[in-house]
Parts: sequence; C-alpha cells; structure tokens
Amino acid sequence: MKHIFLTIASFFLIIGLSAENSKPTIAKLQKVTVYVSGAHLYYTENITLNTGNNEFIFENISPYIYENTLQASCKNGVITEIRHQLVYKDKPKVTKKYDREIQAVLDSIEDINFDLQDIKNKFYVLETEKNMLLNNRIMKGQQLRDSLPLLRDGLALLRERLNSIYEQNLKLEKSKNKLIKRQNQLNQRYTDLQLLSSGQNLINNAKTVNQVIVNVFAETSSNSQISFNYFVNQASWIPQYDLQASSNSGKINLKYFASLTQNTGISWENVNLTLSTSNPSENNLKPILNPWFLSFNQYLREKSKSNARINISSTPKSISTSKDDAIAGEYNDKNEDMDEKYLTEYIAITENLIRTEYEINMKYTINCDAKQHKVMINQHEIDMNLKFATVPKICTDAFLLAQITGWEEMKIIPGVARVYFDNGYVGETYLSASTTLDTLDIDLGRDKTITVSRKKVKEKTKIKYLNDDKIETRTIEIMVRNTKNVPIEISVEDQIPVVKGTNEIKVELLEADEAIYDNNTGMLKWNIKLKSKEQKKIKFTYEITYPKNKAVAGL
Repeated sequence: MKHIFLTIASFFLIIGLSAENSKPTIAKLQKVTVYVSGAHLYYTENITLNTGNNEFIFENISPYIYENTLQASCKNGVITEIRHQLVYKDKPKVTKKYDREIQAVLDSIEDINFDLQDIKNKFYVLETEKNMLLNNRIMKGQQLRDSLPLLRDGLALLRERLNSIYEQNLKLEKSKNKLIKRQNQLNQRYTDLQLLSSGQNLINNAKTVNQVIVNVFAETSSNSQISFNYFVNQASWIPQYDLQASSNSGKINLKYFASLTQNTGISWENVNLTLSTSNPSENNLKPILNPWFLSFNQYLREKSKSNARINISSTPKSISTSKDDAIAGEYNDKNEDMDEKYLTEYIAITENLIRTEYEINMKYTINCDAKQHKVMINQHEIDMNLKFATVPKICTDAFLLAQITGWEEMKIIPGVARVYFDNGYVGETYLSASTTLDTLDIDLGRDKTITVSRKKVKEKTKIKYLNDDKIETRTIEIMVRNTKNVPIEISVEDQIPVVKGTNEIKVELLEADEAIYDNNTGMLKWNIKLKSKEQKKIKFTYEITYPKNKAVAGL
C-alpha cells in the first residue's frame, strides 16, 4: 500500500514538474551573427529535464523570425518538436456577465490564427513544388539529348501540376480572405464586448507575444541546457574604414569598422557579435548555361531611335600635402571606449571557402532603433610608400597616393573610407581589394602645389599624303613643376592610340623621352624626380597612317 502511494505521489510530482516547464521563460539572447543582409540569433537556457516529455516555452523572440530556419539542440534529451507561435499575452479580465462570450471570441480568434498559419504553410509547400517543377532540367529542356517525346511528356506534367497549383493557390487565397474578414469581425466584437463589460476598451491591454516552443524527451531527469537559433532579415552591416596617413612616420593606420543596423523588434543586450561577409538573402544557386542558338534575323523597317548618353562625374576634394596648408581639423576618434590596441585583442578572424567572419569576443548592446551603430572590427599599421601621380590627358592635377603591400592579409571587403593625412581630414575614397596586383594604391587627394599642363605642339603637328594613305603626326608636350620646398618623385601617365581589328590603320611611336611604353595598351609612363621649384618638360610624338578616303573613329 505504501509502495502504491509513493508511485502515485511520484506520478503527480512528474506532472507538476512538466506543468512548471510549460511556463513561459524570457530567453536570454547570447550571440548574434550579422550578415551583409540579415542576422542569426542564438539563445541558450539552463533547464531541468524530467523523465518523459517536457515542453519549454521561450519569449523575447523577434516578430520577424523565419520559422523555417528555427533549430534547437538539448543536452541529455531528444528534441521532438520545435515551433513558433503568436499568442495573446495578459488577456483583459472581464465581468462574469460577458465572460463566456468574450472567452469564446478569443478562442475563435486563436483558432483563426492557427488556420491562417496553416494556409501560410500550404502556400509555402505549393511555391516550393512550383519552383522544383520550373527548375527541373527535363522541364526546361536543358540537355541536348532530351528527346521530343520526353519533352512533350514533361510539358504535359508541368501544365497539369501548374494548373493544379494555381487552382489550390486560388482556393487558399479565398479561404484566407474569408478568415481575415471573420477575424476582423471577431476583433470588433471583442472590442464591443469589452466596452460593454467595463466601459472602456481593454483590447489595448492584450499584447501579442512571439514564442518558441521546444518539446524534449528525456529518459532520465537531469539538469540540462537548451540552445536554439533562427534567422531574421531586419539587420545588416556595411564596412567602413578610417585611413590615417602620416608623412613623418611613413606609415598608414587602417581602422576597420562595421556600420551595423538592426530593427528586429528586440534589443540585443550584452551579446557576442560575429560579423560575416556572407549574404543568406542572395541567390546561391550556380547559373546554368542553356544552348546558344544562332539564326538569321528577319529585319523589319523601324524608325531610328537616337541614343542618349549621360555622363556622371564626381569632383574629388582638393588638399595640400603640406602640413601647414592641410585642411583644418585634428582627428580625434571619440567613439572608442577603450584603447584600440587592446580592443583588437578581442577580435578573432575566421575564414572559410566562401566567407570571412569577424568574431568580437566582448559584449555589445545594440538597441532596436534602426540607427547606425559603429562597431570596430580591426586595425592595422602598415608601411606605406608615398607617391605622386598625374594623368594630364584627363586631369592636370597631381594626386598623392599611398602604396601598401601585404594588403591580402587584412581581409578587406569594398567600402567607403574616410581619409586623414597629417592630422587633417582629406575626404572620402572607396577602398576596394578587387585587384590582382601585389600593391594596393590608396588615394590621399589632390596636391595643388604641383602644377601640370598638357598641350599639343602645333608646329610639330602635321598632315601629309603618300599614295593612297593619309599620315598624321602629333606631338604632345607635358610640363610638370614642383613649387614645394622639398624634392619629389612623380609618375606621369599618358597614351597613344592602339589599333584593333584592322591592318589598314598603323600607329607608330616616334619619340617618347625615355618613357616606359606598353605596346599592347599604348600606355606611356614617366617616373621623374624634381627638385624644389624645378620644372621639367616631357614630349612624345606619334604617327597615324590610314587610307585617305576613310575616316578613323576616335581621333
């Protein structure tokens, strides 16, 4: 008898424990991985497992959860189900007179919510089936060996299934509209009943709450831990850089930031951040090449249309590389709460085949406000080589460049960079690692203390005719002057035309003043040294020969 009593008591104790597990718990967000578009949210909670089935309800869930990405794991237990649900929290108290009717209305609203979720799931299944049909290679006839009967059968099946899918979609849409209409009626009825019962609209007190429900089976009772995660799309980050160059030290300090925004519906409080260069929202399917067929065009008489071209250009900001003439404004980064060299010790960089991840092993709080939050990722101090360059055919200004090597180690992705030179703010440039060269050039701005001019020498420019050919000789003169108090080195770039696709046009470089010449591209480059207040003249001459009865495009 005593044994039976203990068994019954244990049974009710287990039931009581299971009921205790079913109480909602505010889940603690532990870690967030932010992608270029979207974020993955990770939770971990300590739990007590009872023998048999356990149900755990977690709140503090984003309303923008992608339910299909919901995953969970549990130590010492087996996950039997995980799902997301939307519930009414803190239902308003009602008087006994309307108690039953109000409760019935709320139950009906809850049933409709489940029905709408069911319709949503069916839409997803039908859409998945449609995509599988349309992406099937047999349906698309992408294989050259596909026979006509096989294609005919495939198209018949495609037509049959698509018609069925669209019919089911239409029925589901009608059912959805009816449910939404009924839901609105019930909500209005609920409001009316609240007004009747209490004289005020208590519906405002009924909040909707997103929950994640995890069911776990355990063979024995134990203390355990549940982890679950899901994807949301209301978060993103873009790279930003600060470049601080110093002519005295010969080094450039590159600071790598993330401009992060999140509007996920919940605040990220004291979480570990990981920034990933991946984009889950992007189509990750490899493109498939279809056969490329050629045939003759059947020309139709059509009115001619003129093509309009819009050229958009930007004017970079001007600077002086002289410390005395630099734009006023000292650089003082007040956004950092701790020493930056110390901060970089918290950054762990992980690189795999398709993405780079920056794991920031310190706590961050990012409020849900859709504002930009600045998160420092890394910084590098790099040796640089300052260099002046000019391309007078396009612009007669001289530009200061910082050349750095070993940039592949910095895991750079394209982004806007704020440039500071000798404690003065220069402006913004775009930092891109899309180059195959070992040296990365960073633009530091224009230098007006170096003057450059380019002109065509008229007395050495002439045209003559020989048999059926027309021969044009052109001479270009470039003048570079250094008005600085220190000597400089500057590279000057220009070009002569190159011929493509015909043997009737010939171009010959006659004079180049010791330029480095690339015969394939026609590019000319001079590396010259100028003392203080010194100027130097560069000349090059080229000859173009072509049939005199033809016009050459591009001259």
